[in-house]
Amino acid sequence: MYQLWKSYPGFRGASKASSWMYRIALNTAIAIYRKPGVQVAHYPELPIDLHPLQEETISENEERLFEALRSLNDPEKAIIALYLEDFSYEEIAAITGISENNIGVRLHRIKNKLKAIIK
Repeated sequence: MYQLWKSYPGFRGASKASSWMYRIALNTAIAIYRKPGVQVAHYPELPIDLHPLQEETISENEERLFEALRSLNDPEKAIIALYLEDFSYEEIAAITGISENNIGVRLHRIKNKLKAIIK
């Protein structure tokens, strides 16, 4: 929220407010990795007892898809996540700073990569 507030004077209205907010959030998240000395703990899996009341089982196909998504690199994960959130190519391009045509190419490659991993 602080980054949004701080960046608001620079918002020109050239894109949707939601695209601008995603861009700020993505850049803020990536900035953590740019700063030397900041230690971030990463855990390969969530604790089993995180949601004890939720007894939803994941099918084998869903687990294979999640495993395939985990194998993508960070930029690929960001692009496919935005795509799965129903953002248009134009909005994804505005958020990531990549051209709209390049988004189409990357999404095609990501989909092919996921198909190859799942098979």
